[in-house]
Amino acid sequence: MGRSIFNAYREAYGGLSREVWFLSIALLINRSGSMVLAFLTLYLTEKLSFTMIEAGAIFSVYGLGSIAGAYAGGKLIKPVGAIRIQIIGMALACPLFCIVPMFESWIGVAVSIFWLSFFSECIRPANNVAVIQFTEPELHTRAFGLQRMAVNLGLSIGPAVGGWLALYDYHWLFYVDGATSLVGALLLVYLFGSKRVVRSSDDERQKETLAGTASPISDLRFVIFLALMFCVCIVFFQFHATYPKYLKDHYSMTKPMIGMLYAVNTIIIVVIEMILLNKVKRFRLLNTIAWGAVLSCLGFAVLPMSHAVWFAVVSMSVITLGEMLLFPTATSYVAQRSSGRDVGMYMSWYAMMYSFTAVAAPLLGTAMYQWNEHSIWWLSGGLGIGVFFSFIWMAREQASFELKQSSAVAASVPD
Repeated sequence: MGRSIFNAYREAYGGLSREVWFLSIALLINRSGSMVLAFLTLYLTEKLSFTMIEAGAIFSVYGLGSIAGAYAGGKLIKPVGAIRIQIIGMALACPLFCIVPMFESWIGVAVSIFWLSFFSECIRPANNVAVIQFTEPELHTRAFGLQRMAVNLGLSIGPAVGGWLALYDYHWLFYVDGATSLVGALLLVYLFGSKRVVRSSDDERQKETLAGTASPISDLRFVIFLALMFCVCIVFFQFHATYPKYLKDHYSMTKPMIGMLYAVNTIIIVVIEMILLNKVKRFRLLNTIAWGAVLSCLGFAVLPMSHAVWFAVVSMSVITLGEMLLFPTATSYVAQRSSGRDVGMYMSWYAMMYSFTAVAAPLLGTAMYQWNEHSIWWLSGGLGIGVFFSFIWMAREQASFELKQSSAVAASVPD
């Protein structure tokens, strides 16, 4: 039994390059300070006395900065390099984290949050492209799984520690976030140096990765994919908007308890995500994405069914299972779809989709919350089911298209 478990983990983690591990370690350190987003709603409403609508608008400003940062990060990958973009973004985010607490007016907070999100989020497309450059295509899903695991581990450490810091002084959340961002940048410099291309053996792959020039938005299937992911993320992005507020109001959870619930999410991911992704690799990406989407949404949809803390843990477990199936495979689909094209801009539009959601989700979520605190969760179930069938339809359409292509190739081969 023990040997079979060991072999399962060895197979799940085997084959990934050391560069992918380096990138994941840097992300882990950087995201270990991710305390601000988890408690931003509470900071704005309790410390600064903002209304829920004003707090939601701050999240939308964060989303606008993310959109600009994701686009700039994608455009600069070719001339600057994927590793350098991450170093610059992390390094410049550090002082901005420390500046935010200096403001108490809505406009002051909004401007500082915009630039903080710009530099924090410009690293997202760059990190994805770097993972592709140092990974064989058949390993993309597991590589993105490792990347997601590092991010989530950091995101659990941050809120767990942040819950206690928030009891003492909210400002420490920003200072610790800034410190970990700087450490992440310094680690990338130490591991990769300042060279644009890290390994000479990867030159051809990196050239191919950045080859195409056609705009991703001219790719109809990719646009449909982005639209469906947008719908899922409207729900998932309540994770840092209305979700902690609902846990406090509906489940009567304290800040440390909320932080520990986020840790449940990461513990599950760290223990089983890589094994799970290794097991589902034989399935079509779009089918796996469909199941991940519906489980994520249904995990949120059941929240109003109880007031018990154990039920919140069960709900989080369902959300986490969906997240593990959804996000690494979705990023892998983008890598697959962008093969032979400009992967940097595909990843940029993919990152911008998240950023557009970061604008819309808090506004929609907080407005619905103020009207009825349960309404956003009821909407989640309907969206999840609709997106599930849409992704299944896309998977069947793709299978039909590939069958026609293979038939045409076979017919063109002379006997």
